[in-house]
Amino acid sequence: MATGQEVLAHYQITVEQANEYILANIEQPEVIFEAAEDFGITTQHLSDITGYSTAIISEYFLSYGFDSRGLDKTKILFNSELSDLASLVRFNDRSGALSTASLADRVKPNVIPEDYSEFFGPVFGYQIDDGLYTSDELGVSHMGNNVPATNESIESLFYGTLINLYTALDDTELSELKGFAHNGSNVDEYRSLLSDALNDPANRSDQELADLIVSDTATLIDEFWYGDVIVNGIHDLSLLGLGGIA
Repeated sequence: MATGQEVLAHYQITVEQANEYILANIEQPEVIFEAAEDFGITTQHLSDITGYSTAIISEYFLSYGFDSRGLDKTKILFNSELSDLASLVRFNDRSGALSTASLADRVKPNVIPEDYSEFFGPVFGYQIDDGLYTSDELGVSHMGNNVPATNESIESLFYGTLINLYTALDDTELSELKGFAHNGSNVDEYRSLLSDALNDPANRSDQELADLIVSDTATLIDEFWYGDVIVNGIHDLSLLGLGGIA
């Protein structure tokens, strides 16, 4: 993960300029919060820049009614705690109908071309400056810190994860999960439902699995760009992403 100083350097802003801006708006936390959100500056970045601890910064925002956890949702794949479910996140190594190229060719005609390509890009430009994605930038801890910072990497991780997920879900389980009424207080219930459904594989052919992934990918891309819920992670609104919401 880039440091606060590295993020500022990406935007050609000095630490001194950033601190002057913060001090000038210290009585207007909404200005600081919105600027941080727009530039992808997390609570840790603010700590790097100002020298104050993340706890003090969080308390500052909270005293004005702002939840600093919102600033930390800069992850490319998941902005939720997947725990054991993270094992489903893998590169796509399948061939034929389930290869990344084959799935992409079928999805692209169903979405706006720019929406497809930008969907697999970084959330913020500074994330690609060193040419690699870290686990923190991806939102999954087991991928290491040497994933090439390319659209192709994210595209492969996206499809590989959906394949692993949908391989274990039959139509009844899918219907139940997609129909679940999330209300913010029943995450544990949903997670239990998802975990139970993943216990045994579904009996799907590669073609059936590809059809399902193509349809749901087009839906996820559309929801990502035009849905009512604003997210940064491309899997945040997937069945797996919803299972990790804290």
